[in-house]
Amino acid sequence: MKRSIDWLISNAFLPTLFLLLLTAYPLLTPSAEFTGDDYYFILQNPLVTTPGIAPLAEIWQRPMKNEYFPVTITSYALEYRLWGARANLFHLTNLLLFAFIGLFARELAIRLSELVCQGRQDREWLTPLAGMATLLMLCHPLNVESVAAISNRKELLYVLFALLSIRCYLSERKVWISTTSAIFFMVLAQLSKGSAVILPGIFLCCELMTVWLKRDRLKLHRVAAAGLLAVVIFIAQFRIALKAGVVEKNIEIDLLSRIGGVIRSFNMMIVKFLLPINLSYDYDFVWPHGLPPVKEWLLPLCVAGLLILLIVRRNWGIFLVATMLLLTLMPYANIIPLRHNSVGQMVFYDHYLLFATVISASLLTIVLLPFDRKWQLAQVVAFTVCIVPLAGYNSYLFRFWQTRESLYRRIIQIAPALPKGYLFLGETLNEKGRYNEAIDIFDRLLSLDNWFPTYLKVYRDIGDAHAFSGQLPEAVKFYRSYLQYQPKDRGVLQNLSAALIGLGQYGDAKVTIMTWLSHYPDDAEAKYNMQICERMLLAKPLP
Repeated sequence: MKRSIDWLISNAFLPTLFLLLLTAYPLLTPSAEFTGDDYYFILQNPLVTTPGIAPLAEIWQRPMKNEYFPVTITSYALEYRLWGARANLFHLTNLLLFAFIGLFARELAIRLSELVCQGRQDREWLTPLAGMATLLMLCHPLNVESVAAISNRKELLYVLFALLSIRCYLSERKVWISTTSAIFFMVLAQLSKGSAVILPGIFLCCELMTVWLKRDRLKLHRVAAAGLLAVVIFIAQFRIALKAGVVEKNIEIDLLSRIGGVIRSFNMMIVKFLLPINLSYDYDFVWPHGLPPVKEWLLPLCVAGLLILLIVRRNWGIFLVATMLLLTLMPYANIIPLRHNSVGQMVFYDHYLLFATVISASLLTIVLLPFDRKWQLAQVVAFTVCIVPLAGYNSYLFRFWQTRESLYRRIIQIAPALPKGYLFLGETLNEKGRYNEAIDIFDRLLSLDNWFPTYLKVYRDIGDAHAFSGQLPEAVKFYRSYLQYQPKDRGVLQNLSAALIGLGQYGDAKVTIMTWLSHYPDDAEAKYNMQICERMLLAKPLP
């Protein structure tokens, strides 16, 4: 009977994984849309949308504005050549990548459990347990953003290649083969996302594991070779990010606040992992002034205490796997703080924890494996009880990612103090011709305290909403406000002159057009609008 249960669970992994992926069905419908940063990476990226071979080579030859992730951008370009701007098929690719992450996460859980629990594991139960633990962690709601946001393909590819890299490093093949394979996949992971710079640290944990648990010889040259290459790639990627302003350069963040920011980041990660509610695309996450309150220290200190306990009890296997998990969080702990769109805010997204959740499957397998067989049925029931409601919750979350409007309304609901959700929603409503609704959303954005100057273009967007809804005096007011800060914006100069002409204020329109021509002297549309103004002024009777 027990063997039948083991066989059933082992062979149910793939169909169960398939059913879990079906929770993302809203993303596969024709009504699915590109959202958020998808426009930057795909629709507004000529390296992706331009046909031919040359753009594919250029992806590898030069970075984008903010980063150098050529593997990720190449995947977008290849897809765009296959099926164009069909968001649902881009989503399908994300789902397939997530499925492969599940397969390799299970394989890694099995391999790490064999190393850590050697002589103490029930081998017949190992594969089913690793499968259930992996399914549970794949169902973690934090993973929804990684799958649902096409722009987070970089996270999926990074984690997929990182898992392959670790598994190759732990391979029992010849050392030169396993090392070469591990470094190859490490490079692919890092060229998918720079966070893979932590992989040599994970390799070191694997090396120490083989030394302490298998009494093998320490092969530090393997780690050193991987580390040197990872650092070289990271320095190049960091310089690009620094030049683009991705890294926070604000000197007002003193050392104590930076330490407090790291503590607050780790606390946020642990809280969201343990209690994944109110998940969103972005969060109202503020830099501390100095060290954070004591309550934000408790969970990080508990984790530190558990690690110390493992060291005291010489439970090196679990300690090293837990260290691997913590290493995956390091790039996101604001040790090197990233610049937020809103001044004084910290950067945190759900997808930051994808790698940690899949490594957690290995840790959970190792912890549960030594239990007697009489507990196996209880474990099956417990996993089932957890997986089913989590899958239902994920299905609920995926619906928000189906369209831009539903996603941005969700952001506003979860983080009402962040301007980003209001701006994106207002722009979406403008595109749909729902101008009065857009005006209401933009007004709410302008009532926030921290929107200026990052979201300055709200003046332009609300001006457009007023103009297209026939409220020309209000449109003129907001266009003028925008031009105070961006006096050379051709589009706003054109829109302002058109609004003034519509109001019959030809003299003011002529002044605006003269400014327009001073910046763009050969602009045909400016000359045409000037002709209209001069003709109307000549036709206008004297008072």
